[in-house]
Amino acid sequence: MLVGLHNHTCFSDGRYSPAALVAQAEALGYERLAITDHNSVAGWQSLESLPAWVVPGIELSTLSDGGTEVHILGLWLEPQGRLLEHTRTFQNEYNRVWRDGIQDATGDAELATLAFDPTTRDQVIDHLGSTVGALKALHAWAAAHSDAYLERLRPRIPHWRDGIAWLRESQATVGLAHPQRYPDLPEMEELLAAVDAIEVIHPDHPLDRQQYWLEQAQKRGKACWGSHDYHGWSGSQRDGLLPPIGLEDGWLSSSRCANTPLS
Repeated sequence: MLVGLHNHTCFSDGRYSPAALVAQAEALGYERLAITDHNSVAGWQSLESLPAWVVPGIELSTLSDGGTEVHILGLWLEPQGRLLEHTRTFQNEYNRVWRDGIQDATGDAELATLAFDPTTRDQVIDHLGSTVGALKALHAWAAAHSDAYLERLRPRIPHWRDGIAWLRESQATVGLAHPQRYPDLPEMEELLAAVDAIEVIHPDHPLDRQQYWLEQAQKRGKACWGSHDYHGWSGSQRDGLLPPIGLEDGWLSSSRCANTPLS
């Protein structure tokens, strides 16, 4: 199956609107495209209708026992309860981050107002892309996010056990994102036991690490997911959505990965 199960839009820190991302994925032959903005579901919810092959999702920031930030993917979710309240709070904060970042970076109050509204944010990014370069928008986001993180954002981040409970309440299939970022987490065994899937294929995972996480998933009977973790700003991502990843039969949603090595 041709997939990308971890993608960001301009509703969080991605470059493209949800509609633009879906259009690119359709043109490239994706069979499953997951929209997984950081701590927000507003991006895919903004679409007038969600094609059957587009997966509603989220990348939820959580904290380990020792305070390490651990990212959890929730796919095929129906946001409700504590998760829905949490995402609304974070979307409001991200809107502030975009407004403040663009205001500080450009001094243009009109652009900052457009950036505050995620439905017109792509216009701001396109404008900056055609004038000073789209990376200026990313740098504006990063600077404002850094200012807001410790004071307003991190205190709201749940422990991973709570975050997974919220996702379960919202009927999500739960996966551990880019596990190679925190391979020495003391509670990794407990965390792996608590999720349904492991993101085996990821830009942070060279082939030997893909093979390692594939084996960990197979040993535990977990599904295997793959992604470009698409944001669209630089490197191979700057010219649009990358071609889809081909997953082996059964990797996407079965109870275990196919018992074959990566090629």
